[in-house]
Amino acid sequence: MNQIPALRPLLLAALLLVCRAAAQTTSPLDDARAAFKANDLPKAAALLEPLTGADTRDAAAFHLFSQVRLAQRNAPQAIALAEKATALDATKPEYFSQLGMALGQRIGEVSLMEQAMMSGKLRKAFAKAVELDPNNLSGLIGLARFYSSAPEIAGGSIEKAKEFAVRVERLDPFQGAIELGGVAEHDENYPEALEHYEAAAKLKPGQAWAQHQCGRMLAKLGRKDEARARFEAALKLNPSLAAAKEALARLDAPAP
Repeated sequence: MNQIPALRPLLLAALLLVCRAAAQTTSPLDDARAAFKANDLPKAAALLEPLTGADTRDAAAFHLFSQVRLAQRNAPQAIALAEKATALDATKPEYFSQLGMALGQRIGEVSLMEQAMMSGKLRKAFAKAVELDPNNLSGLIGLARFYSSAPEIAGGSIEKAKEFAVRVERLDPFQGAIELGGVAEHDENYPEALEHYEAAAKLKPGQAWAQHQCGRMLAKLGRKDEARARFEAALKLNPSLAAAKEALARLDAPAP
């Protein structure tokens, strides 16, 4: 009878050891995810380096490392890592949309000839993401932007861009309004673009970027006082929004 109480401290100590061991069993990939989420990119990269060597086949590690490199503005490595992830596991839509985003960042850094070669890969990556998951938001956004910005000779189409932007809107009304505004803007239909950006601003009144986009369209339409008010509203919501500061400075600059 007296032995049972005496065992309790030992049992409690053993239980604490088990709990501590369980807490320490997170994998390097889990630690890398946590570091990436905390925006500690150097730590995430250091953890992922040994998981993505020549002989490794962890598609999830390659995918995460691609995201890290993209956040570090290293598009060439982000592309190579995303391509490896899709080669190792061609069933994950997010792997293909990540490849598309990496290509999208890189395409602005290369020559026109390289852009023409790269744009096909970009479209195919986003299309594959949507093929695997028709509701893959990144893939739908990527296709809307590709079709709105690419020239017709490279497969661009305002109509197709609208179709994908509408699909975005069904899943995320705010983001859909932003994408529809972007499509109309590429088509130089500034009144329509303003309507969509206004809709986005109403959906999220605290979103500085939507206010900034409204200001840009108002400026294009020659409505300078209204544009100034929107840029100021954007800066009130986000004082560090450089695009709004620059737009306001251009608005107030003397005519040449």
